[in-house]
Amino acid sequence: ELEVQQSDVRHCHTSGQLYFLRQGIMTVYTDTGWLATPPRFVGWIPPSHPHTVVGSGLLDGWTAFVRPSHTSGLPAHPALLRCSGLVAPAVARLAQYSIEDWQSEAYQRLGEVLLDELRDAEVHGPSLQLPEDQRLRAIADALISNPADGRTSAQLASWAGISTRSLSRHWAAQVGMSIAKYRQVVKVLKSLESLSQGRDIQQIAWGVGFESVSA
Repeated sequence: ELEVQQSDVRHCHTSGQLYFLRQGIMTVYTDTGWLATPPRFVGWIPPSHPHTVVGSGLLDGWTAFVRPSHTSGLPAHPALLRCSGLVAPAVARLAQYSIEDWQSEAYQRLGEVLLDELRDAEVHGPSLQLPEDQRLRAIADALISNPADGRTSAQLASWAGISTRSLSRHWAAQVGMSIAKYRQVVKVLKSLESLSQGRDIQQIAWGVGFESVSA
């Protein structure tokens, strides 16, 4: 079990980090987007990549670190990996070795099998991509900080100093979804974050801008 408390502490690791949840809710914020890890997916954060972990309470899962010299073939940016069923048992078996056995042939062979499985995994981008354009990033930040923001796309475009047509054209290209869909994903992720903290469902629904609890 992993104990994770909500924290705004931004940090990074010299090694690459893998993590997997069997139960619980945790979101990882990075410079490129949010990673909300669904079942059967393994989260991946490359070496020295700044990130913030947000969660609450007990989580059932595991985390493992990969030396920078062994990350060749793995994504250069934070990603979600849809892995085979071999990954979790391999990590569990590797964890049973003592530090003194890390240089053994058996440990090295199993480690290579794990790395091969990770390299063959289906790669998915962040659950919520952050746009690179600074004007679009300002809009994304506004929607994330206040999911209940009711401004129309035209109003947001005017506020950010970009035409409505340019917003429509560039937004989907940079984040992979329409701005309307983006709003919905932000609301869902923010709701999950609040649910993990034990907040009242009705308060959560109103706080993120849903029109009703059922929505």
